[in-house]
Amino acid sequence: MRKMSNLEYSFIVKELSSLLGKHFSKIRKMNEDTYRMKIGNIEILCQLGVRIHKTKYIEEPEPHDKFVQKLEKELVNAKLLSIEQLNNDRIISFNFDKGNLVFEMFGKGNIILLKDEKIICAYKNEKWADREIKVGLGYSPPKKPSDEIEVSDRYIIVSLTKLPLGKEYALEVLARLGIDEKTPGNKLNTEQLSKLEKEIEKIKKSCQPCMFIQDGRPFDFSLTELSSYSTHESKKFQSLSEAIDEFYYAREAPNEQLEKLKKRLEKQKERLESLKGEEKENRQKGDLIYENYSKVEESIKAAKADKIKNLNKKEKSVETDL
Repeated sequence: MRKMSNLEYSFIVKELSSLLGKHFSKIRKMNEDTYRMKIGNIEILCQLGVRIHKTKYIEEPEPHDKFVQKLEKELVNAKLLSIEQLNNDRIISFNFDKGNLVFEMFGKGNIILLKDEKIICAYKNEKWADREIKVGLGYSPPKKPSDEIEVSDRYIIVSLTKLPLGKEYALEVLARLGIDEKTPGNKLNTEQLSKLEKEIEKIKKSCQPCMFIQDGRPFDFSLTELSSYSTHESKKFQSLSEAIDEFYYAREAPNEQLEKLKKRLEKQKERLESLKGEEKENRQKGDLIYENYSKVEESIKAAKADKIKNLNKKEKSVETDL
């Protein structure tokens, strides 16, 4: 599944800045890992570990659970003061006057409510060597990733993916500069490293959200045109939220032709089961006749000689006990 990268979360934070000063309205659980939050008149969708963005597609939510009830109780009519990306990581914090709602979007994701930097409630408890998510504990995000390109004997793509960027953008930077991704970092000269840094900044500053399409169906989205998709159709959007919203809606919406094929297959399966039942029944009848062949033969001879009482000439049938 396509997951948003650090750079894309940074871009989303800028798009959501228009919500500052507005009030928390509600949050709803859509399914096991997806929530929809309303701030002002804007709906924000969060699929844990995958994506956060504005959405215009409103689906029926599940009944309230205790976690949702706790969030709504603590944040009722709270005013949004700021939105920030913590440590340039896949962590977005909605800072209200009544507490901070933190979405950790790495791994399988988590939602954490803080008050005075203490954890009030969380979607789930988690523990690592250097941090823990548990009610009553203080909150600290993971260590901030480095912004500098690490120069070593490792492939340059390995170094770039450690930046708060995203692998798809790291590959795009290398493609634009004609540098093989498997080139050891220490084999690049000062000029090449400088060009890498400048190209990364260029991508960050000249974003144009788009979605890539193949055979009429979207298969990826991005903040810029990607060299690896140069032969595919692309559609540009005014915002990244719109691009992601359309991408997932189109991917999850039923394909009419596929649905027709599925229905046809189901009918064929039903017919096959029916034929199997008829085959079993006919086989049993055949076996019965074969086991009692002499009796059947005698009944047929008697019928031909007109010596049987229950002969139905009109129906051309005869009954006999086996």
